[in-house]
Amino acid sequence: MTFKINTKINTERNSPSKTLTTIICIISLALLCGCNKGGISSPKTSDTDKNESVSSNQNDTNSFINIREEEITVSGLTEDHSFYFIADSHISLCDERDKDVMEKAALRAMGFKYEEMESWDTFSAIMDKSLEKNSEIVILGGDIIDSAMYASIDFVKGQLKKLDDNYIYFMGNHDFEYGTEYFSETAYSEYLPRLSDIHGNKPYQIKDMGEYIIFAVDDSNSQIDAESLEAFKQTATENKPIILSLHVPIEPLTGDNSLTEACIEKWGASQSGGSKVTMGVNGCYPNEITQEFISAALSEDSPVVLVLAGHIHFYHKDMLNDKIPQIVTGAAFEGEGLYITLKAE
Repeated sequence: MTFKINTKINTERNSPSKTLTTIICIISLALLCGCNKGGISSPKTSDTDKNESVSSNQNDTNSFINIREEEITVSGLTEDHSFYFIADSHISLCDERDKDVMEKAALRAMGFKYEEMESWDTFSAIMDKSLEKNSEIVILGGDIIDSAMYASIDFVKGQLKKLDDNYIYFMGNHDFEYGTEYFSETAYSEYLPRLSDIHGNKPYQIKDMGEYIIFAVDDSNSQIDAESLEAFKQTATENKPIILSLHVPIEPLTGDNSLTEACIEKWGASQSGGSKVTMGVNGCYPNEITQEFISAALSEDSPVVLVLAGHIHFYHKDMLNDKIPQIVTGAAFEGEGLYITLKAE
């Protein structure tokens, strides 16, 4: 398979050291988006009120919505295909059902307020924007909600109804955190299931789009599990182009260090001097299974034609090897998103 990339912007508006590195990365994930972040969520605001708020502020929101348009030519397609990819809206709505974390929710919500717009209003505007152009599916790439609070989940469920089930929702490092429960046994057993209606019950999701496949994998802890690895290997045998979607970006194998350098500049360096927010030898060091997954995805005969990621809160595009591009979207709470067109060769 071959491809080329054209970009245009539409601005509307297991050694001990490896184990230690993994632990550092998980801790760093908790700091990503900043513990000093926040934005205010009113526990007494109804979904109707919030939807009216979106309508009343629509013009203000549209002034900074920035959907970047990317085109990738893929051999074997008989027609063009298009979809949206968004990540990191960090919706932090809370009500009395989660009163114990209401104070934290309010602080977090304030930090994700952008251009005087609440993150949930901006998310709603982006959802509306996704209906304006031909799109086969919307991929929601993690940290759509900032914590597994019922009000946030209910709001997102309501917004996703606009898409008539034409979406994939997979985890970031924040979606299923709750209070002080972050990558804990309780977070996985009690709070992750709260999202099962929109996320499902597997660490990966596969969507066969006819001429191509979307494979979305949970790498929220900067690692990938064995179940996802085996599912990817099986999917790769179907001889269709694969769009690989994950939350934490992969470091390029080309020697291009621009992603690592940009992440260090924005988020600071790890204790080893690398990136705290990417997967790779200069960042969160992959364990054996994760390395096998990356190697399979980026192999010479891999059917992957594009990798999509979020997490780092800024746009970045690079080549992972000599044929597979990676595009990282900016944060949705700042109005950022991607509109991808797969062009028939």
